[in-house]
Amino acid sequence: MDHRELQALKARCEVLLEILDVPRPMEIEALCASVAEQRGRPLRLIPMPSTAGARSSVCGMWLSFPNADQVYYTPVTSPLHQTHIILHELAHMLLDHQQNSAAAPAALSQLFPDLDPAMAARLLARGRSEATDRQEQEAELLASLMWQRFTAPLVAGATASPEAADTLARVMGSFTGREG
Repeated sequence: MDHRELQALKARCEVLLEILDVPRPMEIEALCASVAEQRGRPLRLIPMPSTAGARSSVCGMWLSFPNADQVYYTPVTSPLHQTHIILHELAHMLLDHQQNSAAAPAALSQLFPDLDPAMAARLLARGRSEATDRQEQEAELLASLMWQRFTAPLVAGATASPEAADTLARVMGSFTGREG
């Protein structure tokens, strides 16, 4: 992205931020409510099952259904990182990034354990594709600008379960040779 494109993107992001009705300091729930209002549809924040990210390396995901949006985020990270993940996914929504393929089958089976992963992939594949590098850059920029504009505090919500902490300890132990 050259300088001129970056300046145009920053200007577009500023316009998007102006239309959001978010109190300062921002609460993630208030930002989500404002985004939902702008999109004219409900928006739910959902912590991913602790095993979903570990098996698929996905830490956040936005799924756009016909009547609602769902943002999944990993609860097995710091509250600061959770906030950034959510802001990044909201940025994809605000920038109206279109995606044409579904998530990895491992992630789908973790998010929708009652559905056959192939069926979930077919349902989610309508109108979706993998985000481009440019889309990822745009989402990162808008997420950072949201953070700066609204001075986001740490995200409130679910914390990692003891089981997730045990899993993390085992994974970290495998790197040091001391499994816990």
